[in-house]
Amino acid sequence: MDNLTHTLSGLITARLYPAQKLSMRTRYIAGALAANAPDLDILLAPVSSQLYLLHHRGETHSLLLLPLWAFLLSWIFSRVFRSTDGWRDFYGLTAVALLVHIVGDWITGYGTQLLAPLTNHTYSLGTTFIIDPLLTLILLAGFVACLWKRTSLRPAQLTSLAVGVWIATQFYWKQEAFEAGHAYAASQGWKIFTVNAEPRPLAPFNWTVLIHEGDRYHYAHLKLNGKTPQTARADANWLSRALAAFQPVAMADWHSVSKFGQGIDDELARDIWARPEFDFFRWFASAPALYRIDHHPGGPCVWFQDLRFVAPGRDGPFRFGLCGPEWKSYRLGRDGTPVAFD
Repeated sequence: MDNLTHTLSGLITARLYPAQKLSMRTRYIAGALAANAPDLDILLAPVSSQLYLLHHRGETHSLLLLPLWAFLLSWIFSRVFRSTDGWRDFYGLTAVALLVHIVGDWITGYGTQLLAPLTNHTYSLGTTFIIDPLLTLILLAGFVACLWKRTSLRPAQLTSLAVGVWIATQFYWKQEAFEAGHAYAASQGWKIFTVNAEPRPLAPFNWTVLIHEGDRYHYAHLKLNGKTPQTARADANWLSRALAAFQPVAMADWHSVSKFGQGIDDELARDIWARPEFDFFRWFASAPALYRIDHHPGGPCVWFQDLRFVAPGRDGPFRFGLCGPEWKSYRLGRDGTPVAFD
């Protein structure tokens, strides 16, 4: 979830939390800061790009370590605001704000390491895109109402209810997307497969459905509430053309890709995929597929992408590969330039 949404969720949490020894201003500041604190894991990025990828939404987002982080933040806040009872004045508020942040990331499709450091397995409800404008607007409207009705808890309570209803609605749509994927797989006669569905931004009915079948992936961009074909003029803007790629379930345009490519690419792609230098991406990607192979005089660059993040109108943000002859790890930039990733 983006940091604006995290901040607003922390402000709503602060309004609801009954910390009577703290002024409302102090609660707002502490709630907003605590709701953003888990993203301090970004400090790992200058140390090592791989380290950051492996631990982003890791230990700082762990339910197991939440009591420790709440204590540390509460102690800092007690010093900054000079509270009478020390860290105890802030502990409940910071703990709830941290939990709200973790839940806000868990509902997205990226995944969150809820049980770190015991395991680096990522958990994801997958109902909400990482940036959800409507969710942000609900929280923003609720906070403005809190400022207007300063003596009433009702705006914050109604905002929390509206957020819950919105996420529940998205969960319902995800089940519809799942059903569409299972129906397509059944129509193809596949017996062994898994289905995943990823929400897309701006239009809440738009979902990408992924079917994993053997060494192949099949995916389609669906408009769940659509009844007629979506079209866009050739001279339409980027957004119109991107949204037009999402078609009604009955008219879905299914694409198939091989995890390791076709023909002569297959052997090289399998070799690169199995190399220890690529451990980080094997852990990260839940729908990995060969993107392309670039042949250079010094050796090829073999690129993979995570199909979870493939969406019309935008390049996939997570394309990684190894380049020979040393087989060092790189990230493919948006301009097509390899960037060292170590």
